[in-house]
Amino acid sequence: MMRWRAVVRDLVLVCLAVAVAWWLRGAGTTVQAQRSSSSTSARGAGDGNLAFQMTGAGPDAPLTMYNPENRTLYVYPRVGAGNSQINCAYSFRVTKPGGPLERENCPVGEFLAPQ
Repeated sequence: MMRWRAVVRDLVLVCLAVAVAWWLRGAGTTVQAQRSSSSTSARGAGDGNLAFQMTGAGPDAPLTMYNPENRTLYVYPRVGAGNSQINCAYSFRVTKPGGPLERENCPVGEFLAPQ
């Protein structure tokens, strides 16, 4: 009987340590993308320099892309919810660092019929 108590106690302590480590791992940390020169990472023509960042997690997480060629930030809200095709909601053009930003609505995307 005494041996089972020690096993159960040790098992509970291990589970508690794993739960605390999982909680402390930083689920709310921001992940920043790194540029890649791989041809498979850039699926569009000339898009190899795009940088992106997802803020948060879950269906309401927005995705932000930066295109250094035209100094524009594109914002895609709620990328994990709804339809499988998400359109850009708005963009910011950075003309001068530290200067004012003007928000522009993105054009509505085209509907692509399944083939």
